[in-house]
Amino acid sequence: MIHLTLIIVDFLTGLLAAGAWALASAGGAIAAVVGGGVLGVSLFRRWRRKG
Repeated sequence: MIHLTLIIVDFLTGLLAAGAWALASAGGAIAAVVGGGVLGVSLFRRWRRKG
């Protein structure tokens, strides 16, 4: 019985870790896209001002 409980706990912990990792990587990707967009817009505005 204890062995089964350990397997269930291990499975849930793994699931939680995978979910957290997926959320973190998705958040990182979104942040990179937003950051890249902001950087691109600011560079484009500077370039237009020069021209």
